Amino acid sequence: MLTERLAMFAARHFLGLKDRGHVPGKFNYVVMTLVGKSLQELRNEAPMKKFSMGTAISVGRQCLEALEDLHNVGILHRDIKPGNYTIGRKEMNELRKIYMLDFGMARKFIKEDGTLRNPRARAGFRGTVKYAPLACHVHREQCRKDDIESWMYMLVEITCGRLPWRNLTESNDVGMFKKDCKGERYRCLFGGCPREYTEIFPILDKGKFFDAPDYPAIYKLLESALQSTRAQEFPYDWEM
Repeated sequence: MLTERLAMFAARHFLGLKDRGHVPGKFNYVVMTLVGKSLQELRNEAPMKKFSMGTAISVGRQCLEALEDLHNVGILHRDIKPGNYTIGRKEMNELRKIYMLDFGMARKFIKEDGTLRNPRARAGFRGTVKYAPLACHVHREQCRKDDIESWMYMLVEITCGRLPWRNLTESNDVGMFKKDCKGERYRCLFGGCPREYTEIFPILDKGKFFDAPDYPAIYKLLESALQSTRAQEFPYDWEM
């Protein structure tokens, strides 16, 4: 199972598997560690539907660490969004710990022999329209940098409280807006964000389908954003 593979690699942001089994003829089940609220729940409870700058950047870094760990075991998530990340429980002293959840749309990009899977000519839509990468909207096979594109949209939302296409419902309209935001309308997406956020997309765009994303460069930008905004990283908003 994926959870067991992540445990073997000492993944930082994944829940422990307590038990698993099946009821014959009815269902399979897994028992995992109990956690706290999702980032979506916490954002909805926050003033202006956003986190403080320090909390947003720090939480974003942990969410990216989880993605990197997942990619390191050969898995794409394909549904990155605030509802699929959670904090730990207060009684476990884990209010500053972020966990990744829900691998229902995950896909292996490495074959059993260790080689990378070739992209399909056309891929179905996998993800949530609001956060899906541009590749998903045009039915291209997703790769690692696409997971990070979704993470980028999530990061902007928890930082600023909104995405510019939040009121659109049609997938094609949202896809066109995202495409525009990678060009001349980038200020529509990044208004109110640290300037370092605008440097992440160019890093992703340099990569090809089979390339590993430059995670260290993105972490460096997040650290720079903390310093340039003079944001206080701790305590997190929900600790106060």
